[in-house]
Amino acid sequence: MLKSVIWASMLDYPGKVCTSLFFEGCNFACEYCQNKDISKAKSIDFEKEILPKLIERKDFVKHVILSGGECTICPDIQKIIDILYGKDFKIGIHTNGYNTEFLEKNKEKISYIGMDFKTSFDKYNLLAGRKIDISKIKKSVDFIINNIPEYEFRTTVYPKFVDENDCISIAKYLSEKNAKKYVLQQYKRVDGVAVIPFSPEKLEDIKNKCNKYINTTLRIG
Repeated sequence: MLKSVIWASMLDYPGKVCTSLFFEGCNFACEYCQNKDISKAKSIDFEKEILPKLIERKDFVKHVILSGGECTICPDIQKIIDILYGKDFKIGIHTNGYNTEFLEKNKEKISYIGMDFKTSFDKYNLLAGRKIDISKIKKSVDFIINNIPEYEFRTTVYPKFVDENDCISIAKYLSEKNAKKYVLQQYKRVDGVAVIPFSPEKLEDIKNKCNKYINTTLRIG
């Protein structure tokens, strides 16, 4: 279900002002998740509470991001995408890349994908909190690079499961796939998790090492 909305964001769709919609539920269990309590929020009726305002503001904000949780597993998501596409909105998806079939089904309707490339492949099970079929992650990477007009792959640098070597390994892999963009994000502390984020200086050093393989940017804070 739809649980939260940011009506005007400059962060979620690179280079564009967008409206960001957040859906509950995820097929991963990352312990540092910023939205793990989203299910406690009151559900929002998209067609009654969101769509009229989107249409009213469309001349100013035409881009809509669907995020989560993992929005691709939400039962209502296909209907929402179809409605937005029919109203000529530009649709972006934030995803962990574990539902490639959904992305493939909607490739003509999606203008942007931000995929979380969680960590190096040998640590995925640990970070995601479940057994992961790595072939699904690789399939989504290939699909996004070859089919989506705008995209980015990003890694939240969570020191418990993501270190310098993991980031460099991802950068090398994406470079071999001819990806255009890689983003490192500073991990933000959450309640109940004692892991301390890397310093901005440390992250800058990791970014510079990744930059040897692929265009890499850094998001702090």
